[in-house]
Amino acid sequence: MTSSELIVLAGCYGSGKTNLAVNLALSRRREGRSVIAVDLDVINPYFRMTDGAALLREAGVECLFSEFVNTNVDLPQHFPKLRTLFSEPPENTTVVVDVGGDDTGAVALGQYAEMLKKANAKVLLVLNKYRPFVQNTADARESISAIEAVSRLSFTGIAANPNLGRETTAETITSTVPYYVEMSRELGIPVEFSPVLEELVPGLELPWPVLPIRRFLKPGWEIE
Repeated sequence: MTSSELIVLAGCYGSGKTNLAVNLALSRRREGRSVIAVDLDVINPYFRMTDGAALLREAGVECLFSEFVNTNVDLPQHFPKLRTLFSEPPENTTVVVDVGGDDTGAVALGQYAEMLKKANAKVLLVLNKYRPFVQNTADARESISAIEAVSRLSFTGIAANPNLGRETTAETITSTVPYYVEMSRELGIPVEFSPVLEELVPGLELPWPVLPIRRFLKPGWEIE
């Protein structure tokens, strides 16, 4: 893998986008690639990629985050560098973009839609079957359509992320395979991979690749 790579992670609120974004950035960095992490989450002050900034920078990941993130000023920020970054991603570089949840958070993507399309960005739907409003395909399709409409982008693949936080087990994951197979067929896009906690990976069999991850970030109600 030597060319540029743009990966946009979007989906419903609470789907696990941010922790996946941090893990994906670190994974690509371990492969020897240059990595740039972009935080476009202007919705959720408790669970943002910015919270993993120290860890990412220590690993050599460049971070583009809003100067107002984690303050009481919560307005969308427009990074001048993003237009260049999305139009002409550097060679041998992976750009990982964490987008706010639901259609409200995806609005920030709209202004960059044409650039991302021309750059052949992967727009991954991070989908957690256990979250409200996506537990059946009809409800999920409605939420997904709203995200695509405001972002002006179509999802190119699914990151199947079924989890129940600390209560997640191997059965939690494997029991949802039929759901993701159906969602893939319904949406006409492939399941690209499943992010799975490292301790659950041994012996786990899924019909698509697994990305071993660690749980770096805590939801707001667990932050002390």
